Formats: sequence, C-alpha cells, structure tokens
Amino acid sequence: MNGSAGPARAAAGRGRPGGRTAFQEEKRRQTRSAILTAAGDVFSATPYVYATIDDIIRAAGVSRATFYMHFESKLALALAIYDGITADWMEVFDQLAAMKAHDAAELTAWTAALAALYVNHGFVTSLVVQLEIFEPSFRQRLRNDRDRLIDRLGEAGVGGFAHAFAGGEAGFTQRVRAHLILRRLDQVCSDVSQPDVLTEPEAAAFVSLTVDELGQFIRQRR
Repeated sequence: MNGSAGPARAAAGRGRPGGRTAFQEEKRRQTRSAILTAAGDVFSATPYVYATIDDIIRAAGVSRATFYMHFESKLALALAIYDGITADWMEVFDQLAAMKAHDAAELTAWTAALAALYVNHGFVTSLVVQLEIFEPSFRQRLRNDRDRLIDRLGEAGVGGFAHAFAGGEAGFTQRVRAHLILRRLDQVCSDVSQPDVLTEPEAAAFVSLTVDELGQFIRQRR
C-alpha cells in the first residue's frame, strides 16, 4: 500500500501548476488595488506626513501583514501611486514631440492639456508636492524622471532638448536649462490646477510667460 501510494502522490504533485493559481493572482491584484484606493482616500483627506499605515489598512479593510505583502513602506505605496500616472505624463509630452510648428497657440493649448492632467489626477498632484518636501529620495526620483524625459524629447529631435541630449559642455548647459523649464512647467500647471492659488489674470500671465520660454527653447536648431 505504502509503495503504491508514494508514486501516486508524487504524480499528483507533478500535476499541480507551479506558483500561484489564477484565482490567487486575481485575489492578490484585488487586494493591492484595494490598498491603493484606500491610500487615495486617506491621502486626499490627510497630509502625507500625518497619514499612517494604520489609517490606510483600516480604510482598506486588510491586516498590517497583508499590507506588507504588497508594500514595504508608506513611501513605497506613495511611489506606486506616482508610478500610476507617469504613463499619462509621458503621453502628454509625446504630443509635444509630435507637434510641427510649436507656435504660441499650439504650445498654449498643449500647456492647458498638461494642466488638465494635474486636475484629473486630483490628490496625486498634491501628494507629489508633499513627497518632494518630506522624502529626500523622491526628489532624486523626480530628477531622474526629468532626465529620462529630456532624453526622450531629445531623441525625438525637439529643439533645445536635442541639444541637451547631444552631451558635451554645451549639452550640459542645455540640460540644466531643460530641467529648469520642466520644473517651471510643473509648478505653473500645479498652481493653475489648484483653485484660489492664482487669480485669472495671474494664471494667464504665468502660462503666457512659460509658453514663451518653452517656445524659445524648443525652436532652437541643432
């Protein structure tokens, strides 16, 4: 009996799929999604620095152990939220690369689309600002992402970004300028997207001056 049962059990074991089942993977995905959704609710109501993991797991209805199966820290969770919007961000800048004229009207419309992205992502805009203040490592992450964006636009041959992508001493200076322009765009779009931060004339002036600076930078020839 034992001799025949052993091979039978081994054969049954070999028949099981390795790793997680489809059901387990879907359950894991749903749990991760629930934690992210709960974090969105918490970060919308509570500043990042004051929000706690206990707040998030309570809102998600999961245990602390379950939370740590998906995220190693509050920062890791916030970065996952940030990662969720980077594709949309890159898509808007790809539209910038696809433009032909890069004139004032075209760039003003593009800037409005970028600002709308900040509005559409709601609390994430505020969360990114807070992360830049309270998490030093996130500042480097933003810098790295801007470098990748500069290279992406440079490879596409977009004016001053192409100069920055070329390297060398002149390229270094252009890369610094590109970083400054991207930071200014980020600040202007963030301010424009928030109610009561700027008056209507101020918002129009901020956008106009930023568009003028961006246009001059883009229209540089290699």
